[in-house]
Amino acid sequence: MANQTKPILPLLLEKKPLELIKPSKHIPCETLSLSTLDNDLFNEVMYATIYVFKANEKNQNDPVPLLRKALSELLVYYYPLSGKLMRRESDRKLQLVFWREGVPFQVATASLNLSSLNYIENLDDQVALRLVPEIEIDYDSNVSYHPLALQVTKFSCGGFTIGTALTHAVCDGFGVAQIIHALTELAAGKSEPTVKPVWQRERLVGQFDYEHAKVPGGHITSLLATSPYIPTSDMVTETISIQARNINRLKDSLMRESEYPKDGFTTYEVLSSCIWKARSRALKLNLDGITVLGVAVGIRHVLDPPLPKGFYGNAYVDVYIELTVRELQEASISDIAKHVKKAKKTAYDKGYLEEELKNTERLMRDDVKFEGASDGLLFLTDWRNIGWFGSMDFGWNEPVNLRPLTEQKSAVHIGMILKPSQLDPSMEGGVKVIMTLPRVAMVDFKREMNALNKLYY
Repeated sequence: MANQTKPILPLLLEKKPLELIKPSKHIPCETLSLSTLDNDLFNEVMYATIYVFKANEKNQNDPVPLLRKALSELLVYYYPLSGKLMRRESDRKLQLVFWREGVPFQVATASLNLSSLNYIENLDDQVALRLVPEIEIDYDSNVSYHPLALQVTKFSCGGFTIGTALTHAVCDGFGVAQIIHALTELAAGKSEPTVKPVWQRERLVGQFDYEHAKVPGGHITSLLATSPYIPTSDMVTETISIQARNINRLKDSLMRESEYPKDGFTTYEVLSSCIWKARSRALKLNLDGITVLGVAVGIRHVLDPPLPKGFYGNAYVDVYIELTVRELQEASISDIAKHVKKAKKTAYDKGYLEEELKNTERLMRDDVKFEGASDGLLFLTDWRNIGWFGSMDFGWNEPVNLRPLTEQKSAVHIGMILKPSQLDPSMEGGVKVIMTLPRVAMVDFKREMNALNKLYY
């Protein structure tokens, strides 16, 4: 397992005036409602993602005109993205109001070579955010804001980055991938996207009732584990690379341990178990406190009929595994993985989905806020299979790296599993894990992950 630190490097950009890109064809004004899952309080955050393209010696063209034109054509199909998000006064729910404002589009240049930044692989998060357009959001007011913004940054080497800021309230990871693929298809010269967008947000609206809202983790608020390292302003984000052979060796070892080897374990089930256990140790969570692993599970196929391929709204629910820190530390990795596997299956139950939709409506109705310690809470998301990789070549080959960024205030509770960049051939089939922790805990976390790797060598 290789660890990569993120040095703070100078990154001075020269930015051109901001443009607003509008649909290339006339689209009538419209107001669109969002689904219950879109309105989930945890989804009103901005995705920030950077796609890194190396210079192509065979293509000396400027990517900016291609992307500007492609974005205008994209908005004919995805016209809601050129509107604005605002809250209804009646129930405070979000809606997309399409008034033909357009999508903010920023062009910037940097005097550095991408290679000097290791193609953004280990760039400090706060520095990397300069490659993403800024969107100011006041979540507590009725001020409207753009759901999407793009920034193209050109480097002296001929390479460039596409930085996107896209609100989670409009789409999930699959939706983001669908949108960026459609953009690059149009930039490559296609007359229309291969996958046409579908709205259908009404299919994921929960029924209204008068029951009390169930706050996630509310029954254990006073019992949640705490860390002596949190809160702190000294947080660090690091990437841990895990090679395919190490993952396979770990899975094989767990199969031999398991009572039911025919079931097997997925890479996510194995890695999430290791990461959860290592994180709780690194944070020195109190042993009698409760720690929670949150898992996002896609439910596109759970509905009857399944959601169409072009649906780009939120289509996942969270499931939770709750253990005392002592139980987590004393459990084997295979036992923890069984808990994860069992929890994932609950999301495929239609009754569970219906209750989740109803309860999300109740939470919004009662304006419930989560309060209390959340040191022991970890949401670990898997970005490897949501369609973000492949089919993005519009003249500069596939991006050599993809870098998601998380809001600083919530980063300590979020971990991400991604495919590795294309820069290191030895990492083919492996993964990279992005974690944010207090600086002192990060040292122990990497030590714990290496110890787990050696344990199953």
